[in-house]
Amino acid sequence: MTAPQPGRPPSRRRVLGALALGAAGAATAAGPARADTARADTARADTAPAGAPAGAAGEPRLRLPAPTGPRPVGTTLLHLTDTARTDAWAPTPRPRELRARLWYPAENGARGPYAPWMSPAETAHLQAAYFGVPDARLTWPTTHARPDAPADRTRRHPVVLNSHGSGADSAFNTALAEELASHGHVVAAVDHTYDAGEVEFPGRRLEVRDKARVQAMTDAEIVAYRAADVRFLLDHLAGGPLPAGLDTALDLDAVGMFGHSMGGATTAQALHDDPRIRAGAILDGPLFGTSATADQTRPLLLMASAWDSPARDTMWDTLWPHLTGWRRRLTLTHSGHLSYCDLQLLVPQGQPAFAWPPDQLEHFLGTGDPRRAVAAQRAYLTAYFDLHLRAVPTPLLDGPTPHWPEIRFDA
Repeated sequence: MTAPQPGRPPSRRRVLGALALGAAGAATAAGPARADTARADTARADTAPAGAPAGAAGEPRLRLPAPTGPRPVGTTLLHLTDTARTDAWAPTPRPRELRARLWYPAENGARGPYAPWMSPAETAHLQAAYFGVPDARLTWPTTHARPDAPADRTRRHPVVLNSHGSGADSAFNTALAEELASHGHVVAAVDHTYDAGEVEFPGRRLEVRDKARVQAMTDAEIVAYRAADVRFLLDHLAGGPLPAGLDTALDLDAVGMFGHSMGGATTAQALHDDPRIRAGAILDGPLFGTSATADQTRPLLLMASAWDSPARDTMWDTLWPHLTGWRRRLTLTHSGHLSYCDLQLLVPQGQPAFAWPPDQLEHFLGTGDPRRAVAAQRAYLTAYFDLHLRAVPTPLLDGPTPHWPEIRFDA
């Protein structure tokens, strides 16, 4: 898949739109190449951490918003092998191999450099295979999280699992994950190897998406396979060795999950399959498999983009009567399918290199202010998981508020 070049429509930019909703027949316009798939927030959305590398003259420098919570943020990577499963997507028979990216509240006074958004090998592959501009000079983001910083162990923190869209990566929801971590949650995002765009393993081994092998499965089979990845990650968090003191920092009686696009479908399935997950949030995702029509008593938040998707809407309409617990259905107005990931901010900043045609920018990212779009998501997801994992009441989820006109309550 190659990203759109100036003057011609994108192909691999059906990136996350065809990525998940495309699988449901919802993608009708050409889009990104890999389309298979609070007040202070907006003021700080273009800030970069002190010490972040500066872009060369004329070189786009991509930035992510600083988290707004009181806690410093740490991050670490886990490399895991599920010996009980043979990897159905690997090119040769081997146990299922996964990576997880964790963000967590760190000890006060944590020092050291900030982690890159993705490794150099991953960003090089992303730039070439996703955006189709291998030779463009770009400075990719530095995060606001310190690698392997000691975890805050003054209390146990709720755990929020995350699943990315098809062809995306765990890093794609960094802005949301860092925000949750800064407010006291541990976010654990799995890379679904071979459905993730690129995953670097120890020894600088880079595994990239194998679209043909993944899509040899039905959508329901793909979702079930990804949900098994999530369960294995949760098993490891409960019993496996963890770095940075995280073994005593996790409250595994308070586990939630969110996902974008096909990651939303994975969230619904994992919530259905695993009673350890107490609450889920689907960000503009479809529904496949047993979770699409099953009764669900645990809380579920549905957040849609303004992208016209009859397939998504039909799936959500079908599920809605089966949700007998807490439920909300919201729309982020003036948004596109990719508004629910870091690309909402990064693509406009990188336009001098990416050169997405204007109609594709509008289709995939909407017409709203990118900083407000991300700030609204941060506010509502934090409030949602605070409510259901920590029993912290909030009026934000009760109905519309003039502070967030971007959020429409549909049910």
